[in-house]
Amino acid sequence: MGHREGEQLSVRRCGSNGLAAWGVGGLCLVALVLGVGCQRPAQNQASAATEAPTPVTVARVQVRMRPQSILATGNVVPWRQSAVASAAMGKVVDIPVDVGAVVREGQVLARLDDREARQRLAQAEAALAQAEAAEAQLRARLGLTGEVFDPRQTPEAEAAQAALTAAEAEARLAGATLERYERLARHDNITRAVLDEARTRLEAAQAQVQAARRRYAAILDGLRAEYAGLRAAQARIAEARAAVALAQKAVEDTTVRAPFAGYVAERFANVGEYVTPEKPLMELVVLERLKLELQVPAGEAGRVRRGQAVEATTDAYPDWVIRGEVTTIRPLVEADARRLRVEVIVSNGEQRLRPGMFVTARLLLAERTPWVMAPRAAVRWHPGLGAQVAYVVEGDRARLRVVQVGEGVGGEVEIRSGLEAGERVVVTGLEKLEDGKAVSSTDR
Repeated sequence: MGHREGEQLSVRRCGSNGLAAWGVGGLCLVALVLGVGCQRPAQNQASAATEAPTPVTVARVQVRMRPQSILATGNVVPWRQSAVASAAMGKVVDIPVDVGAVVREGQVLARLDDREARQRLAQAEAALAQAEAAEAQLRARLGLTGEVFDPRQTPEAEAAQAALTAAEAEARLAGATLERYERLARHDNITRAVLDEARTRLEAAQAQVQAARRRYAAILDGLRAEYAGLRAAQARIAEARAAVALAQKAVEDTTVRAPFAGYVAERFANVGEYVTPEKPLMELVVLERLKLELQVPAGEAGRVRRGQAVEATTDAYPDWVIRGEVTTIRPLVEADARRLRVEVIVSNGEQRLRPGMFVTARLLLAERTPWVMAPRAAVRWHPGLGAQVAYVVEGDRARLRVVQVGEGVGGEVEIRSGLEAGERVVVTGLEKLEDGKAVSSTDR
C-alpha cells in the first residue's frame, strides 16, 4: 500500500471511530498535521501486532436520570462569624490564642489589666458589708425574725403594754376603793380624811394610766420609725449589692471569652496595646456549618424555592458533591448583574470547605432528564489535539475519542458528545495508551 493510500485509509478509520465533535475530515486533518494520525505506517502496525497488550480497567458509560437544574455560581461564606471585642477599656496583658486556634465556647481569648477594677470591687464589697451590719443591728433592735413587722409584738412594746395594763388595773382598784369609801361616808362609817386619801389614790392611778398610755404610744411610734429606718437600710443594701455586681462585671469584662465555639480567623491586637470596646481583638468563625451565597440568573428567579435541593462542587474537591438546600432568597434582584442571590446552609463536618472558596451549584428541579455519564477518571486533556478525550475498548484495541463534557457530579461527568451509553471506557492505564493500542481489559 502506498503512502497516499495509507492516508486515505487513515481518514476512513477516523470517521468510523465516531469523532463527531470535530467532524470526520477536520479531526483527521488535525491528526495528520500533528503527527497523531489514526493509522500508523505499515511498519509500526507490524510491531504493534507483536507487542504485549496494555492492562487497563474499564467501566461502562451509563445513562442516568438526573433532575433538571438551574445553574448558579457563588462563594463559601461563614455561617456564623463574629468580631470579638472587650467590653472594658484597658491594656492587654495576655492573649493565649492565635490565628487558626480552635476555641470552645467560654474559652479565654484575652485578658486586660484588672487591678483598678478589682480595687473598685473591694470598695463596693466593703460598703455592702457596712450596710448589711447596720441592717442587722436594726433587725435585732426590732426583734425581727421574719419579714412581717408588728410593733406591738416587740419586747419593748410588750413591756410598755404590760405597764399600761398594770396602771389600768391599779386605777380600777383605786376607783372601786373610792366607791366603797363613799358609800361608807354616807352613813358616817368612815372619816373624811380616809375618803380624801382614797380619792387622791384614784387620781394618782389615773395619772399613771395616762402616762403609761402615752409611753406605750411613743414606743410604738418609735418602733415604726425604726422600721422605716430598717427599710431604708435594706434599700442601701440593695444599692450596695448592685454596686458590687457592677464592680464584679467590670472585673469579668477584663477577661474576653469566646461567645461560641469556632476558629480564630484573625487577630487584631497584641500584648501591651490599649484597647476599647470599639476595637475588635480578634475574629471568630464557625466552620462546621457554612453558607453558600449563590447568584442565580434573574430569568430563573420564578423557579427558585426555599427548601430546594442544591448540589455544588468546588475545584479544590472536584469529586465531592456538596449537598444542601435553599434557606434564604434575597427579596431584591441585583440590577447591575441581573442576578438573584440565594443562600444555602451546608454541613462541613470534615472542614474541607473554607470561606472564600468558589463553587458551582445546581438548584434541582422536579423534572428529570436522561444524562449520559462516564467516570471522571476516563476523561483527560489531550494537549496535541487541544481537546478532552477518552479511550473506548473495541475488541482488544483502545480507540481514541474526542468528547465534549458537561457538568461533573461526584465521580462522574456528563458526556454531551463523543461517547454512547453502554460503551466501555478506560479508567486506569490511560497514560500508556495510544489510538489502536492492544489492551487487556478488566471491568471495574
